[in-house]
Amino acid sequence: MKTKAHILVVEDKSLIYKRLKMILTANYYSVDDYAPSVKKAIGLINKKRPDLVLLDIDLQGDHNGIYLGNLLKTQYNIPFIYVTDFDDDQTFYKSLETNHSDFISKKQLQLHDTEIIQTKPHLDEKRLIRSIQTALNSIITNIDFTKEGIMGLVSYLDKIREMDKSRVTRVPVSYKDILFFTVKPFINENEEQETLRANYLWFQTLQNDYFFLKTSLKDLQKKLPYNFIRVNESYIVNIEPKTFTGRINGSKLSIGNKEIIIKNTYKAEVEKRLKLFYN
Repeated sequence: MKTKAHILVVEDKSLIYKRLKMILTANYYSVDDYAPSVKKAIGLINKKRPDLVLLDIDLQGDHNGIYLGNLLKTQYNIPFIYVTDFDDDQTFYKSLETNHSDFISKKQLQLHDTEIIQTKPHLDEKRLIRSIQTALNSIITNIDFTKEGIMGLVSYLDKIREMDKSRVTRVPVSYKDILFFTVKPFINENEEQETLRANYLWFQTLQNDYFFLKTSLKDLQKKLPYNFIRVNESYIVNIEPKTFTGRINGSKLSIGNKEIIIKNTYKAEVEKRLKLFYN
């Protein structure tokens, strides 16, 4: 039977991970590798995007599940369900800020720290599976699918209106192929440097093509995947291995064949993102 969806289980206890994986695979879901920390989870998400995440709160490493829940909502737009030992009101109301799909105590599922007790297996599985299916169905109902790329303009909008009606004027570009977004001057078709118009930005691809967008870097950043990071007033860069080629003296990033300065205002966030992606 074809799998219903791909699920990432972020859980610091391997025994509980194995039990959840067994329940999920028995119900025809595919399950990603063991992820006991936020860093490991981010790595798996960037490798293969899950349809849904089951998320513990107490995790290994510097960050907890609520921190990851906030990233899943604001940066990745992936639905998630907390499955946690924490059953107090303070944790529950704090978790609501991340807009989760559900909050399930491990006690309800008979999942415990040191052992797994399954006195009512059918009831436990039904509670979990129904919660998962409700979350997945909500995505389909709302038609709120995460974008895999962006539509780049081949020129400014007023110039596009003057072009031949048969010409392609908007080109789909995968996020994976984008090196950076910027408001700096660009080299035009005549190989001359041209100042960018107000309220526009442009971006360059791995294939050395460039396209325009009518938006600001600030507004664009809210819609981009987590591997895109603002490094100064003029650039947002892609730090995936395919595009990020190195760091220079701690003050610059090498993106493709371009060196881009990290300004002090953005340095702390750049450091945090790099630690999530690289050892």
